[in-house]
Order: sequence, then structure tokens, then C-alpha cells
Amino acid sequence: MKMVIYFIGTCFVSTGALLGALNAKNPFPLFGIAFGIWALFLWRYDKWSKKMREKRNWEKRDRVF
Repeated sequence: MKMVIYFIGTCFVSTGALLGALNAKNPFPLFGIAFGIWALFLWRYDKWSKKMREKRNWEKRDRVF
């Protein structure tokens, strides 16, 4: 559930930055924000998925023994 909230927040921030870039004289900082927020989201999602994978593997080992 937490990742869904992060995903929605990422969508809002990147959409706002890209819409702001439409009327900006220099849109490249806003492009950096838009793509940077996605990079942060993907980095965080990777850490979260590794944690969930380890947790599932740990629970499987507990059931076997």
C-alpha cells in the first residue's frame, strides 16, 4: 500500500514538472526533476522489492523446518 502512495505521488510530481516545462524558458531543470523523481521511485522500489523477497524467503524457511 505504501508503494502505491509513492507511485501516485511520483506521477503527480512528474506530471507537474512536465506541464511546467511546457511554458518555461529553460525546461531542462524541470525535465531533470521529472526524470529524477522517477529514478528515486525506481531506486526505492528496488530496495522495497528486495526486502519483500527476503521476507518471503525467510517465511518459507520457517514453514519447512
